[in-house]
Amino acid sequence: MKPLLKILASLEVTIGAFVLAMVLILFGTIDQANLGIHGATEKYFYTVFVTQYIPSLDISVPYMPGGYLIGFVLLINMTAAIVYRFKFTTDKIGIWLVHVGFILLLLGEFISSVFQHEASLTIDEGQTVDFTESFRDSELAIVDTTDPDKDRVYAIPQVMLERKQQISVDGLPFNISVDDFMPNSVMQRRNESTPDFARLANRGIGLQAYALPIAETGKMNDRNVPAVIVTLFSKESNGQSSEVLGTWLVREFIPNQSVSYGGREYTILMRREREMLDYAITLKDFSHDRYLGTNIPKNFSSDVTVLDKDTGLEQDFLIYMNNPLRYDDLTFYQQGFMNDDKTSILQVVRNPGRSLPYISCSLMTLGLALQFGISLQRFSKRRKKAAA
Repeated sequence: MKPLLKILASLEVTIGAFVLAMVLILFGTIDQANLGIHGATEKYFYTVFVTQYIPSLDISVPYMPGGYLIGFVLLINMTAAIVYRFKFTTDKIGIWLVHVGFILLLLGEFISSVFQHEASLTIDEGQTVDFTESFRDSELAIVDTTDPDKDRVYAIPQVMLERKQQISVDGLPFNISVDDFMPNSVMQRRNESTPDFARLANRGIGLQAYALPIAETGKMNDRNVPAVIVTLFSKESNGQSSEVLGTWLVREFIPNQSVSYGGREYTILMRREREMLDYAITLKDFSHDRYLGTNIPKNFSSDVTVLDKDTGLEQDFLIYMNNPLRYDDLTFYQQGFMNDDKTSILQVVRNPGRSLPYISCSLMTLGLALQFGISLQRFSKRRKKAAA
């Protein structure tokens, strides 16, 4: 056991892992120009191995360790070093704190990569919103609009659409068969040159157009526009055959499409995946200050009221740059604006590991300071002895 522990705690493993990490950062930084921040992060850092897809073989071949693997090796290395190399004494307390802080930093980044959720909240002045919208994931929404007083929404998340299976939703009189799902797509008008491999719809906008898949993007200023081909068919019992209602092409940024069945009216659409909040946010006023004589933003802020749905408590907050609103388990950052300064865009982040980097950096700073003080004191004593 000790030889293995000695290898795991060796300085060679530490240096090797740091060198690989630097190479990984270099590759990720260069490839960021093509993949975008999100794409590069997913390919190089939030993965065990970095892979390259070979179209001729239809396989992905790993060619270097990813961020997860390097981080795991460093985590084992630091833990083994504490156990094997650094016995806990007052003279080594600084080294212990540095290693514990670094371990917490690795754990914090892992927790953030797995559990962090980012979304946006777009709100007009005077409007009240109680949901956030995902930056990257979408959902298929089927809205029962029969009741003029309220809508009933049935949402199917992207993770279910990607499976391309039949979906049965309680409350709907029909089942949904996902014939095809495209994470990113482009629309084309149907004509005599429409390719044979294109999946065609026979209802709604699909009678005039079709969608083709294109490469996904991870760039900040670009966004994927997913599309889905769905066939609706009735739910039948007692062995009766199902009635096919039709096949629809549903995509973001196209008009909502109507479905009538069983005396009820439905709207089918593709939208950003939503998360409902336990509170509602009202934008009372949005301010956009510019430097005198220019259009350069000096400051922009959102004056909001948060209404807790359970308690009825109302609270006023001012959100501006470098002053986010932390409410419940979410943090709201002022991200941008549009619509002639009448609409505010807030970035919404849920990160259960957000405090760990602060704790880890504090521990490492304290550890380095203590170790420097201990070493300085030891050096001072040796000089005094030598002088005597």
